[in-house]
Amino acid sequence: MKTAFKTIFLLLTLLLSVSYGKSVELYLPFTYPGSLGKFEVDRPVKKLKVVLGYKGKRYVFKSVNGAKEVFFVIPYRVQKGIFSLSLYKNGRRMFFKLERVKPKHYRVSRIWVKTRPLKGELLKRVVRESRLLRRIFHQITPKKFKEEKLYPPLKNLSISTPFGARRIINGKKRSIHWGTDFRAKRGTPVHAALSGKVVLAKNLYFTGNTVIIDHGLGIHTLYAHLSKLTVKEGQFVKAGQVIGKVGSTGRSTGPHLHFGFYVEGERADPMIVMKERL
Repeated sequence: MKTAFKTIFLLLTLLLSVSYGKSVELYLPFTYPGSLGKFEVDRPVKKLKVVLGYKGKRYVFKSVNGAKEVFFVIPYRVQKGIFSLSLYKNGRRMFFKLERVKPKHYRVSRIWVKTRPLKGELLKRVVRESRLLRRIFHQITPKKFKEEKLYPPLKNLSISTPFGARRIINGKKRSIHWGTDFRAKRGTPVHAALSGKVVLAKNLYFTGNTVIIDHGLGIHTLYAHLSKLTVKEGQFVKAGQVIGKVGSTGRSTGPHLHFGFYVEGERADPMIVMKERL
């Protein structure tokens, strides 16, 4: 039965996949939830758009005017079955393909932290910071990096909580863990994963001292719970440059680095992205 299903899926893929010429290149080495992908065309165009379709929902990723490439993420919510990929160039579909998502097991993470009731001025702060992050992550600017691989944010990467872990905080089910936590001693240097512009360097309620870097083309990286910030907003940094020190600020149970990778607000799995080229 499984062999027959795979054969039917392969035939459907061959029948429905459409590519107009050889001017479009798709890079998608992994198809797990949280994987990063990229379309590249042979010359700069005014508008590039990727549409990922899954169970009637569309996830749209755009590029800037004059770009040759557009990045996208297989969303965490794409957990099982088939999804479609379409590339539009100046409004015309240039590519269509069906892909099958590979299943991935996500562990349950249980933590206990001190809490304060979210009300009054504290609630206003949380809402204000949430809107700020949403606005930052959806900004699409020209490409700012030349690197082809991520620079490790820490010299030693020891995972304490992986991307996608289901969080149970103080015994109650909470949101998914949208980044990767790395164990490290307080004061350990934290490095920029790619070249880019620092668009946020301040203290936030949940993530404490936080740095966000805009790398262009909708890509942002986030570094949280820092004990010290060594960069300022508006500053341009190079991959590998020290941007802060490991700490335990914000809602944290001990010194560690929370590292996040975003494409137009969609979260990618940092450990998968580190295996890919950009």
